[in-house]
Amino acid sequence: MKRLLLCAALIAWSTMASAVVYKWIDGEGKIHYGDQPPDGVHAEIVELLGTHVPRSSTASPSASAQDPKTAANNQSPQADATKKAVDEDVAAARQKQCADAQAHYKQLIEGRHLYKTGPDGERQYLTSDELDAMRLTAKQDIDTSCNSST
Repeated sequence: MKRLLLCAALIAWSTMASAVVYKWIDGEGKIHYGDQPPDGVHAEIVELLGTHVPRSSTASPSASAQDPKTAANNQSPQADATKKAVDEDVAAARQKQCADAQAHYKQLIEGRHLYKTGPDGERQYLTSDELDAMRLTAKQDIDTSCNSST
């Protein structure tokens, strides 16, 4: 699980590391850097990761002005695969939490002579009221972990 998350983070980082950075000078003579220069400003593309060969370009209309649906459809296949892997990991974690909660509830319902360990290591058997409270809590845990959509 940790390896998969590490791979997903590295893939996301490599995508960000290969992003284009623009350099431009505003009307007051200040130098600015960003991923999208303002419209109509002469900007240079700054090469990253040791390749400093500037290419000049004129700013094109910003990608943020595009329709959000179009921007969502233009995601790279790598980003889609990463998102799918993360969604699968989240779903697997939720299923495990749900199964654990159900097993705990089943143990509380079917178990006899349930106890907790005291401070000295001795068994302290639970009363009926304590068992009922634990069963109620376990049932609420099932409801939150198995029926939750978030």
